[in-house]
Amino acid sequence: MKISKRAFYMITILSAFLGVLGITVLFISYKVTSWVKNIEQIKLGYLDIFNEHTITINIFAICSITLCIFTTFILLRIIRSNTRKLIAVFSLISSILIGTYLILCLFFYQNLDELIEMNHLIYQPKKIDQSTAEKIRILYSDAEEIKINTTDNINLYGWLIKKSSVKEAPLLIYFGGSGEEVSDMLSIAEGLDGWSVALINYRSYGLSEGKPSMISLYNDANSIYDYFSKRSDIDNKKIVSMGYSLGTGIAVNLSSERSTVGTILVSPYDNYSKLKGKTISNALQLHNMFPLSYFIGESYNSIKKASSIKTPLLCLAGDLDKNIPIEYSNNLVAKWGGEKTMKTIHRGDHSFIFMSGAAWNEIKNFLKIV
Repeated sequence: MKISKRAFYMITILSAFLGVLGITVLFISYKVTSWVKNIEQIKLGYLDIFNEHTITINIFAICSITLCIFTTFILLRIIRSNTRKLIAVFSLISSILIGTYLILCLFFYQNLDELIEMNHLIYQPKKIDQSTAEKIRILYSDAEEIKINTTDNINLYGWLIKKSSVKEAPLLIYFGGSGEEVSDMLSIAEGLDGWSVALINYRSYGLSEGKPSMISLYNDANSIYDYFSKRSDIDNKKIVSMGYSLGTGIAVNLSSERSTVGTILVSPYDNYSKLKGKTISNALQLHNMFPLSYFIGESYNSIKKASSIKTPLLCLAGDLDKNIPIEYSNNLVAKWGGEKTMKTIHRGDHSFIFMSGAAWNEIKNFLKIV
């Protein structure tokens, strides 16, 4: 069988295209149906079409693969040399595999942030209603209720705990974890004698308005700092930034952009997208086949900023923390530009900050010397 060179290349391209199309669609269909079966209450958005029309989509994918095999068979009939046949088959298979992988990477790049947002894989907002706010008002009558209007006209709500008798008190600004509503810290904050403590909820947390994102939370932290630094009852030359888990990235960014005298990080990461990339890959049963960390927009790349911060750091990490393994914390501390103290909490899991007296003793000692 003889055909022109142009027709030969057209058949080759068609065969590769059909192979890539069929395998890609079949893989996505399999994964989506697997997520629905194994991940409780997963939200898929438009990808739910792969679950609703599984049979039709799979038939389409199998037909594409069948046509790929058929066109490949035609190519082999055209080529006479056995060596050239082997080269052609190897080239075609390589093209299909590489093409499929690149298309799947593009698929996850386009859809991962939406999947993360819909399923609260980074932010897990915890709201409170007015009745809960009233109970807090009664229980913590000395806590000043704070309302801060951001640069984009979003209202953030929280509290200021005052445990200092001086006219201008030093201030600790606390940034919580991904699922933390900061009123949980009120009782602990009352134990920090000599300091005022600002507990302001992220956007969509507590009573705060808006929708969280990395950029908005960075900007909000700066707004919180600016608000308190202008108050007559705050010593604006003695402000410490403190973060827990997700909040460590916000605390690091604040210390890199505003004048803080120290930073306290509890269960910090070096790069949040690198950490969450592995977590999400496991959650979506992708077995680290794709570089998801590069596709996550909410990177919180703390290690990139660490060397520029010359003020003291206290880092606390639990040796049993499975959410943020201690090596991520060590990586960040190693790059810190100022004086640094790393404390490992023995038998500490990811939540040790809410129950470890030893951890809070370290924090109190740090606050005495900054």
